[in-house]
Amino acid sequence: MVYIYSENGGNVMDKVNVKPKIVVTLSADQDQWESLYEKISDNELYIDIIEYRADLCGGEKAADYIEDIKALKEKFSDLPIIFTYRTHGQGGKGMKEPNEYYKLNKEIISEQCTDIIDIELLLYEDLRNELIQLAKEKGIQVLVSHHEMEHTPSLKELKALYQHMQQLDIDYSKVAVMPEEGRDVLKLLTAVYETKQDSHHHIVGIAMGEQGKLSRIAGGAFGSALTYGHIGEEATPGQLHVQQLKSLMEIYQ
Repeated sequence: MVYIYSENGGNVMDKVNVKPKIVVTLSADQDQWESLYEKISDNELYIDIIEYRADLCGGEKAADYIEDIKALKEKFSDLPIIFTYRTHGQGGKGMKEPNEYYKLNKEIISEQCTDIIDIELLLYEDLRNELIQLAKEKGIQVLVSHHEMEHTPSLKELKALYQHMQQLDIDYSKVAVMPEEGRDVLKLLTAVYETKQDSHHHIVGIAMGEQGKLSRIAGGAFGSALTYGHIGEEATPGQLHVQQLKSLMEIYQ
């Protein structure tokens, strides 16, 4: 538990501190899955959630992704799965236009093959809200995400992003930024901390790149519910191997 000082000098117990779950981001071509299964098995003790990054997994249509996810759930039934199709504009390799993105995610939700679905904040509002509502009806948790791949917005802008997400009545609100200096990492963690003070939702903040590694390790002390790692190659700049990530996180717990 973390302690802070109030303005009058007294100690105030801060209930924001959480133990983040480690999400492993999966990416693989179709001929690499057996090797990937072995890596998951070897590292299962260090993994809480699997993120299936559809834009990095070589498929072209929903049926391809559904087949992969069902195989993952059969082999690793104790690990929840996040389905993510990250578009190019949000730092991924997915080239689907908004309507195609909507159709793909709708099929995944309708199949009820995933536990959590990642929906990009900047998707057209009507399409985004339809996906959120459908996921709720199907009992699938919703993670709304926004990635700033070139810079870190101001603290005011970051808090506004989180506030906007909170109004969508979702399960997870995730913001990822690219810091230019240490103060940018502090801005993100401050936004997470201040948002979490008044929220019962899961808040997630990730600073990418070398500068941002501290946010992946110590984010839980500020209220961040998830941190992302890899078991092969990093899917986003600054990701750590899940074993290293878990070891370093213990310092802050």
